[in-house]
Amino acid sequence: MKATGPRPVPDRQCLQGILYVLHTGIGWEDLPQELGFRSGMTCWRRIKRWINAGFSTICIGSCLPS
Repeated sequence: MKATGPRPVPDRQCLQGILYVLHTGIGWEDLPQELGFRSGMTCWRRIKRWINAGFSTICIGSCLPS
């Protein structure tokens, strides 16, 4: 049995979209799909899921000097 619905967006694509939004300051809904980031809402949901999972704490901690 095949899965229905759209294919999941790869994490790397979402991360690139998230970084684009943070770098440019545009709104999530204005994320240009032509650049391959898919939907801004998809990227927003992914970062929300990562934050809830504690991913941001790991990233920020690894970027700080020892």
